[in-house]
Amino acid sequence: METAATNWGAVALGICIAAALVWGLLFFLRQNRQDLESLEQTLRADSDESEDGPPGPA
Repeated sequence: METAATNWGAVALGICIAAALVWGLLFFLRQNRQDLESLEQTLRADSDESEDGPPGPA
């Protein structure tokens, strides 16, 4: 009867895949935060311009 041997190649592959998924998720969230900050800055700038300018057609 054979005992279950650990396949270290499969373990290493699983660890690499898990690390890649975590890295990808962190990259995705960081990029989304930067995009959100940029969008908020653009919206603030647009609202400031619309308040300072002449009134447009209603």
